Amino acid sequence: MRITSLRIENFRSIKALDIELGETTVFIGPNNAGKTAILDAVRIALTRRWGQRGTGFTEYDIHLARENDDPKASAGIAIELRAEEAAAHEWPDEIVQAVDEIVQTDPTTGKNSITLRVSCAWSAAEGCFQPTWAFLNAARQPLIAGSARRLNLERFWQYVPVFYLSALRDADDEFSARSQFWGRLLKAVEIPPALEGRVQKVLDLLNKMSAII
Repeated sequence: MRITSLRIENFRSIKALDIELGETTVFIGPNNAGKTAILDAVRIALTRRWGQRGTGFTEYDIHLARENDDPKASAGIAIELRAEEAAAHEWPDEIVQAVDEIVQTDPTTGKNSITLRVSCAWSAAEGCFQPTWAFLNAARQPLIAGSARRLNLERFWQYVPVFYLSALRDADDEFSARSQFWGRLLKAVEIPPALEGRVQKVLDLLNKMSAII
C-alpha cells in the first residue's frame, strides 16, 4: 500500500496544493519553494501520535497570507493522504480485512482506497492548537463510529511504513543502524553482505567527494 495523492492546506509556505504521487516522485525547485514543507507534511501526518500533545505542528506551521495575520484566526492546517489501488483487488485480502472499517470501494472501478486527514487549528476551549485526525469517505467527510477508533490509525500506519531522511552531513553515519530515521529500516531489511559492502564503498566515495567540494 502506498500514498498515491496528497493535499496540503495552510501549511508553512503552502496555501493549497494537490499532488499526484507515482512509484517514485522527485521534487525539484529553488530554495524556499516548499519542497521540504511537502516532505514534512507527510512526515508529521504519518509518524506522530495523534490525539496527544506534541504532534509536531506549531503555530509557526500555520500559513499566513500577511506577516501580521493571527495564526489563531486561521482555518488551520489540513493534510490529506490518499492510498489507492492501481487496479481492483491489488491489495491482498488480509490487508483489506484488517482495514475494512476505513477502506472505501469505488462502485465503478472496484478499486479500494483509504484517505486520512490530519489537521491542526486553534481551539479556544483548549487554549492551544489542537491536532485531530479522521478517515474520510468518498465525499471527503469524516467516517464515524468504529471507523474513528484509534486502532484503525495504528493499522493504517502498519501498512504505510514511513522512513524519513533529513539533509545529510555524513552519509555513512546516516545510513547506519545508529541513525535516528534509517535505523528502523536497516533493522527491518536483511541486506546481503555483498550488497552492503558495495553500498559502503559508494557512501565512502560520496563522503570523499563532498569533502573535496
